[in-house]
Amino acid sequence: MNTKTLWTIAGAASLLLIQLAAQTPPGPAGPPAQGTPGGRGGRGGRAGGFTQFTRPLASPDVLARGKALFDANCASCHAADMRGTDKGVNILRSASTLDDKRGELVAKALAAHKPPVIFPQNDTVATAEYIHSILATMGGQGSPPGRNPTGLNLNVIVGDANAGKAYFGAHCAGCHSVTGDLKGLAGKYEDDPRALQSAWVAGNKAGAAFRANRGGGGNAGQATTVTMANGEKIQGTLVRKSDFLVVLTLADGTRRSIARNNGIPKVESVDPQAAHKKMAMELDDPDNKNMHDVTAYLATLK
Repeated sequence: MNTKTLWTIAGAASLLLIQLAAQTPPGPAGPPAQGTPGGRGGRGGRAGGFTQFTRPLASPDVLARGKALFDANCASCHAADMRGTDKGVNILRSASTLDDKRGELVAKALAAHKPPVIFPQNDTVATAEYIHSILATMGGQGSPPGRNPTGLNLNVIVGDANAGKAYFGAHCAGCHSVTGDLKGLAGKYEDDPRALQSAWVAGNKAGAAFRANRGGGGNAGQATTVTMANGEKIQGTLVRKSDFLVVLTLADGTRRSIARNNGIPKVESVDPQAAHKKMAMELDDPDNKNMHDVTAYLATLK
């Protein structure tokens, strides 16, 4: 049988299989495939793929009962923090707990235990729910429970607003005005004082400064002068700079790319936030008092 005949037979067989598949009624849905939403290996935990983060927690009385059962029956071998000992495995990485839904796999593991641990169904569920509640506090990349606590509302408004006003008048008022560019500043961060503090320390009240720096070697968007080897100066707004190339947007809106070699031509950018960065460095003190005082003052600008 020659090669051409073999390919013909293979093609006919493939076509037949496709036709049969199209005519076959669908069967019952199976479990989600690996790597799909709903199956293990889907999207990241807090985006919905890790069940322990998305499943509802049991009621407080069930969790308290589960903790008491775990402490009395399991902690001596698996440790109170569930990380295991030389007598018991790490429960935080056990498939029996990670894949368990309502205690069914935990019950199997208890029955297979040596010696077997036989709980009434309600106690098994309570123990499993307590384990799931601990798994739900694990951080990204499997970091330990409690490392990234959730539901915290940190208060950063701990400074003296009057002292902050005085500091602002001495160090900031030369460039900023509470009735001008900073008018109503606190209202933009009313629900997130930490964002307010981060924004003013970074000199980024509108977010534009960070966006301007993307993809341009850290100085994109800054006024820049390129001094050619013959002394000619070319001015524009920096788009990109590397050891081999500098790209400017000129005053007429056109772009110009200039090759560089061993630092020639010279490229000088004017950082519009240089004064602010200098001020921010001078804020530093052992207790960050000046920073907290200014934050407290700015929080009043509603």
